[in-house]
Amino acid sequence: MDSIPIGFCYVFEGEKDLRWPWQLQKSDSGYSIFTTEFDVELTGDELGRELSAKDRTIWQAQIDAYQAATELERTRAALISAARISDVLAQNNDFRSTTVSIVVDHSGSLKGQRAIIACLMVQMIGDFLSRLGVKFEILGFTTAAWKGGNSRKRWISKGRPKNPGRLNDLLHICYRKASSTNPGCPWSIHHILRSAVLKENIDGEAVFWAAERLKNQGSDQNLIIVISDGAPVDDSTLHENGTELLWRHLESVVSDVVATQGFRIAGIGIDHDVSRLYPINLKVDRLEQISTKLPDFLGSLFS
Repeated sequence: MDSIPIGFCYVFEGEKDLRWPWQLQKSDSGYSIFTTEFDVELTGDELGRELSAKDRTIWQAQIDAYQAATELERTRAALISAARISDVLAQNNDFRSTTVSIVVDHSGSLKGQRAIIACLMVQMIGDFLSRLGVKFEILGFTTAAWKGGNSRKRWISKGRPKNPGRLNDLLHICYRKASSTNPGCPWSIHHILRSAVLKENIDGEAVFWAAERLKNQGSDQNLIIVISDGAPVDDSTLHENGTELLWRHLESVVSDVVATQGFRIAGIGIDHDVSRLYPINLKVDRLEQISTKLPDFLGSLFS
Protein backbone atom coordinates (compact mmCIF):
# COMPACT_ATOMS: atom_id res chain seq x y z
CA MET A 1 0.00 0.00 0.00
CA ASP A 2 1.48 3.33 -1.04
CA SER A 3 2.14 6.04 1.53
CA ILE A 4 1.10 9.64 0.99
CA PRO A 5 3.30 12.39 2.46
CA ILE A 6 1.21 15.02 4.27
CA GLY A 7 3.64 17.51 5.68
CA PHE A 8 5.35 16.28 8.81
CA CYS A 9 3.97 12.72 8.82
CA TYR A 10 2.74 9.96 6.54
CA VAL A 11 -0.64 8.26 6.35
CA PHE A 12 -1.26 4.97 4.61
CA GLU A 13 -4.11 5.18 2.12
CA GLY A 14 -7.20 3.64 3.67
CA GLU A 15 -5.79 3.88 7.19
CA LYS A 16 -6.19 6.62 9.78
CA ASP A 17 -3.03 6.05 11.79
CA LEU A 18 -0.07 8.32 11.19
CA ARG A 19 3.53 7.13 11.08
CA TRP A 20 6.77 8.84 11.94
CA PRO A 21 8.74 9.68 8.79
CA TRP A 22 11.87 7.88 9.99
CA GLN A 23 9.90 4.70 10.70
CA LEU A 24 9.16 4.59 6.98
CA GLN A 25 12.74 5.56 6.15
CA LYS A 26 11.48 8.41 3.96
CA SER A 27 12.70 11.38 5.95
CA ASP A 28 15.01 13.66 3.98
CA SER A 29 16.96 14.31 7.17
CA GLY A 30 18.14 10.70 7.49
CA TYR A 31 17.07 10.81 11.13
CA SER A 32 16.78 7.71 13.28
CA ILE A 33 16.36 6.80 16.95
CA PHE A 34 18.29 4.07 18.71
CA THR A 35 15.57 3.44 21.31
CA THR A 36 12.51 5.19 22.74
CA GLU A 37 12.26 2.83 25.71
CA PHE A 38 13.64 5.35 28.19
CA ASP A 39 11.83 8.45 26.94
CA VAL A 40 9.67 10.20 29.53
CA GLU A 41 6.62 12.45 29.17
CA LEU A 42 5.41 14.24 32.30
CA THR A 43 3.00 16.97 33.24
CA GLY A 44 4.32 20.05 34.97
CA ASP A 45 2.77 18.86 38.23
CA GLU A 46 4.38 15.42 37.94
CA LEU A 47 7.75 17.05 37.38
CA GLY A 48 7.64 18.53 40.88
CA ARG A 49 6.39 15.55 42.86
CA GLU A 50 9.79 13.95 43.41
CA LEU A 51 11.53 17.09 44.62
CA SER A 52 13.50 16.72 47.82
CA ALA A 53 13.36 19.37 50.53
CA LYS A 54 16.75 20.67 49.35
CA ASP A 55 15.58 20.84 45.74
CA ARG A 56 12.46 22.75 46.78
CA THR A 57 14.57 25.26 48.68
CA ILE A 58 16.79 25.84 45.65
CA TRP A 59 13.78 26.13 43.35
CA GLN A 60 12.07 28.62 45.65
CA ALA A 61 15.19 30.80 45.64
CA GLN A 62 15.10 30.77 41.82
CA ILE A 63 11.41 31.70 41.86
CA ASP A 64 12.10 34.55 44.31
CA ALA A 65 14.82 35.88 42.00
CA TYR A 66 12.44 35.65 39.05
CA GLN A 67 9.68 37.54 40.85
CA ALA A 68 12.09 40.25 41.91
CA ALA A 69 13.34 40.69 38.34
CA THR A 70 9.84 40.83 36.86
CA GLU A 71 8.43 43.38 39.30
CA LEU A 72 10.03 46.15 37.29
CA GLU A 73 7.93 48.91 35.74
CA ARG A 74 8.95 47.91 32.21
CA THR A 75 7.44 44.47 32.78
CA ARG A 76 4.12 46.01 33.77
CA ALA A 77 4.26 48.19 30.66
CA ALA A 78 4.73 45.12 28.47
CA LEU A 79 1.74 43.39 30.05
CA ILE A 80 -0.45 46.46 29.56
CA SER A 81 0.66 46.83 25.92
CA ALA A 82 0.00 43.16 25.14
CA ALA A 83 -3.43 43.38 26.80
CA ARG A 84 -4.41 46.38 24.68
CA ILE A 85 -3.36 44.66 21.46
CA SER A 86 -5.17 41.43 22.34
CA ASP A 87 -8.36 43.29 23.25
CA VAL A 88 -8.44 45.06 19.88
CA LEU A 89 -7.82 41.79 18.03
CA ALA A 90 -10.49 39.95 20.02
CA GLN A 91 -13.10 42.57 19.13
CA ASN A 92 -12.55 42.15 15.40
CA ASN A 93 -11.72 38.46 14.98
CA ASP A 94 -12.97 34.99 15.89
CA PHE A 95 -10.18 32.66 16.96
CA ARG A 96 -12.29 29.71 18.08
CA SER A 97 -10.81 27.47 15.37
CA THR A 98 -7.20 28.37 16.19
CA THR A 99 -4.89 26.40 18.47
CA VAL A 100 -1.39 27.43 19.53
CA SER A 101 1.45 25.37 20.94
CA ILE A 102 4.13 27.20 22.94
CA VAL A 103 7.25 25.01 22.87
CA VAL A 104 10.07 25.93 25.27
CA ASP A 105 13.64 24.69 24.93
CA HIS A 106 14.89 23.53 28.37
CA SER A 107 18.57 23.40 27.42
CA GLY A 108 21.39 23.59 29.95
CA SER A 109 22.31 27.09 28.77
CA LEU A 110 18.88 28.45 29.73
CA LYS A 111 19.96 29.75 33.12
CA GLY A 112 19.95 33.05 34.96
CA GLN A 113 18.48 35.91 32.94
CA ARG A 114 17.74 33.62 29.97
CA ALA A 115 15.49 31.45 32.13
CA ILE A 116 13.80 34.56 33.53
CA ILE A 117 13.16 35.86 30.00
CA ALA A 118 11.77 32.49 28.88
CA CYS A 119 9.44 32.13 31.85
CA LEU A 120 8.16 35.70 31.58
CA MET A 121 7.54 35.38 27.84
CA VAL A 122 5.56 32.18 28.34
CA GLN A 123 3.41 33.93 30.94
CA MET A 124 2.84 36.92 28.67
CA ILE A 125 2.01 34.76 25.65
CA GLY A 126 -0.37 32.67 27.76
CA ASP A 127 -2.16 35.77 29.03
CA PHE A 128 -2.31 37.20 25.50
CA LEU A 129 -3.84 34.02 24.06
CA SER A 130 -6.32 33.74 26.92
CA ARG A 131 -7.59 37.25 26.23
CA LEU A 132 -8.00 36.34 22.55
CA GLY A 133 -9.96 33.22 23.41
CA VAL A 134 -7.41 31.02 21.63
CA LYS A 135 -6.90 27.42 22.69
CA PHE A 136 -3.27 26.83 23.59
CA GLU A 137 -0.90 24.46 25.26
CA ILE A 138 2.53 24.84 26.79
CA LEU A 139 5.23 22.23 26.22
CA GLY A 140 8.81 21.94 27.38
CA PHE A 141 11.57 19.70 26.09
CA THR A 142 14.96 18.50 27.29
CA THR A 143 16.60 15.14 28.05
CA ALA A 144 16.22 13.00 31.14
CA ALA A 145 19.99 12.66 31.50
CA TRP A 146 23.36 14.02 30.48
CA LYS A 147 25.76 11.97 28.35
CA GLY A 148 23.16 9.71 26.79
CA GLY A 149 21.57 8.21 29.87
CA ASN A 150 20.07 4.73 29.63
CA SER A 151 19.88 4.92 25.83
CA ARG A 152 23.66 5.12 25.61
CA LYS A 153 24.09 2.30 28.11
CA ARG A 154 21.82 0.13 25.97
CA TRP A 155 23.81 1.07 22.87
CA ILE A 156 27.06 0.08 24.57
CA SER A 157 25.58 -3.26 25.64
CA LYS A 158 24.60 -3.91 21.99
CA GLY A 159 28.20 -3.55 20.84
CA ARG A 160 28.22 0.16 19.87
CA PRO A 161 26.71 -0.12 16.35
CA LYS A 162 27.72 2.72 14.04
CA ASN A 163 25.43 5.68 13.38
CA PRO A 164 22.88 4.73 16.05
CA GLY A 165 20.74 7.84 15.63
CA ARG A 166 19.36 9.77 18.58
CA LEU A 167 21.19 8.44 21.61
CA ASN A 168 19.69 9.97 24.74
CA ASP A 169 16.50 9.74 26.79
CA LEU A 170 13.94 12.43 25.98
CA LEU A 171 12.10 14.35 28.66
CA HIS A 172 8.98 16.05 27.29
CA ILE A 173 6.86 18.16 29.64
CA CYS A 174 3.23 19.18 29.15
CA TYR A 175 2.58 22.18 31.37
CA ARG A 176 -0.82 22.98 29.95
CA LYS A 177 -3.14 21.05 27.62
CA ALA A 178 -5.10 22.79 24.90
CA SER A 179 -8.28 21.46 26.50
CA SER A 180 -7.67 23.46 29.69
CA THR A 181 -10.25 26.13 30.42
CA ASN A 182 -8.16 27.92 33.05
CA PRO A 183 -6.88 31.26 31.73
CA GLY A 184 -3.18 32.02 31.62
CA CYS A 185 -0.35 29.72 32.63
CA PRO A 186 -0.20 27.15 35.42
CA TRP A 187 2.17 27.67 38.33
CA SER A 188 4.20 24.67 37.19
CA ILE A 189 5.80 26.67 34.37
CA HIS A 190 8.23 27.93 37.01
CA HIS A 191 10.05 24.63 36.46
CA ILE A 192 11.64 26.51 33.54
CA LEU A 193 13.73 28.24 36.22
CA ARG A 194 15.04 24.97 37.70
CA SER A 195 18.62 24.49 36.53
CA ALA A 196 18.50 20.80 37.54
CA VAL A 197 15.84 20.15 34.87
CA LEU A 198 17.76 21.84 32.05
CA LYS A 199 19.94 19.43 30.09
CA GLU A 200 20.32 18.64 26.36
CA ASN A 201 17.92 19.77 23.63
CA ILE A 202 16.66 17.69 20.71
CA ASP A 203 14.51 20.28 18.98
CA GLY A 204 13.31 18.37 15.91
CA GLU A 205 11.47 15.71 17.88
CA ALA A 206 9.98 18.36 20.18
CA VAL A 207 8.58 20.37 17.27
CA PHE A 208 7.24 17.18 15.69
CA TRP A 209 5.61 16.25 19.02
CA ALA A 210 3.96 19.66 19.20
CA ALA A 211 2.74 19.40 15.60
CA GLU A 212 1.25 15.95 16.19
CA ARG A 213 -0.59 17.19 19.27
CA LEU A 214 -1.97 20.14 17.30
CA LYS A 215 -3.05 17.87 14.46
CA ASN A 216 -5.11 15.87 16.92
CA GLN A 217 -6.96 19.04 18.01
CA GLY A 218 -8.60 19.31 14.60
CA SER A 219 -8.38 23.11 14.40
CA ASP A 220 -8.43 24.93 11.06
CA GLN A 221 -5.49 27.15 12.02
CA ASN A 222 -2.49 25.95 14.04
CA LEU A 223 0.52 27.89 15.25
CA ILE A 224 3.69 26.62 16.92
CA ILE A 225 5.78 29.19 18.82
CA VAL A 226 9.24 27.85 19.65
CA ILE A 227 11.27 29.62 22.36
CA SER A 228 14.95 28.69 22.19
CA ASP A 229 18.35 29.98 23.21
CA GLY A 230 20.50 27.90 20.87
CA ALA A 231 20.85 25.20 18.23
CA PRO A 232 19.90 21.59 19.04
CA VAL A 233 22.68 19.86 20.96
CA ASP A 234 23.03 16.41 22.48
CA ASP A 235 26.66 15.39 22.90
CA SER A 236 26.01 11.65 22.95
CA THR A 237 24.00 11.75 19.72
CA LEU A 238 26.30 14.12 17.85
CA HIS A 239 29.48 12.29 18.86
CA GLU A 240 28.25 9.04 17.33
CA ASN A 241 26.40 10.40 14.28
CA GLY A 242 28.15 13.56 13.17
CA THR A 243 27.63 17.16 14.20
CA GLU A 244 24.81 18.01 11.74
CA LEU A 245 22.27 15.27 12.48
CA LEU A 246 20.06 17.18 14.94
CA TRP A 247 20.21 20.43 12.96
CA ARG A 248 19.29 18.70 9.68
CA HIS A 249 16.39 16.94 11.34
CA LEU A 250 15.08 20.17 12.87
CA GLU A 251 15.30 21.88 9.47
CA SER A 252 13.38 19.00 7.91
CA VAL A 253 10.60 19.08 10.52
CA VAL A 254 10.23 22.87 10.34
CA SER A 255 10.12 22.69 6.54
CA ASP A 256 7.36 20.08 6.71
CA VAL A 257 5.34 22.13 9.19
CA VAL A 258 5.62 25.24 6.99
CA ALA A 259 4.46 23.23 3.96
CA THR A 260 1.41 21.80 5.76
CA GLN A 261 -1.90 23.54 5.12
CA GLY A 262 -3.30 25.24 8.21
CA PHE A 263 0.01 25.25 10.06
CA ARG A 264 2.45 28.07 10.84
CA ILE A 265 5.57 28.13 12.97
CA ALA A 266 7.39 31.04 14.62
CA GLY A 267 10.63 31.16 16.57
CA ILE A 268 11.68 33.43 19.43
CA GLY A 269 15.40 33.42 20.10
CA ILE A 270 16.73 34.35 23.54
CA ASP A 271 20.12 35.94 22.90
CA HIS A 272 20.13 33.77 19.78
CA ASP A 273 19.28 34.49 16.12
CA VAL A 274 16.62 32.04 14.89
CA SER A 275 15.95 33.74 11.55
CA ARG A 276 17.93 31.10 9.61
CA LEU A 277 15.42 28.47 10.66
CA TYR A 278 12.05 30.08 11.40
CA PRO A 279 10.43 32.26 8.70
CA ILE A 280 8.54 34.21 11.39
CA ASN A 281 10.98 35.17 14.10
CA LEU A 282 11.96 37.48 16.95
CA LYS A 283 15.17 37.93 18.92
CA VAL A 284 15.22 39.09 22.54
CA ASP A 285 18.63 39.68 24.09
CA ARG A 286 17.73 41.33 27.40
CA LEU A 287 14.84 41.40 29.83
CA GLU A 288 14.05 45.03 29.08
CA GLN A 289 13.53 44.24 25.37
CA ILE A 290 10.42 42.19 26.14
CA SER A 291 8.28 45.31 26.62
CA THR A 292 9.43 46.85 23.33
CA LYS A 293 9.36 43.75 21.13
CA LEU A 294 7.04 40.99 22.32
CA PRO A 295 3.59 42.73 22.32
CA ASP A 296 3.86 43.89 18.69
CA PHE A 297 5.27 40.52 17.62
CA LEU A 298 2.32 38.71 19.16
CA GLY A 299 -0.08 41.15 17.53
CA SER A 300 1.48 40.49 14.12
CA LEU A 301 0.88 36.75 14.51
CA PHE A 302 -2.88 37.29 14.71
CA SER A 303 -3.46 40.38 12.58
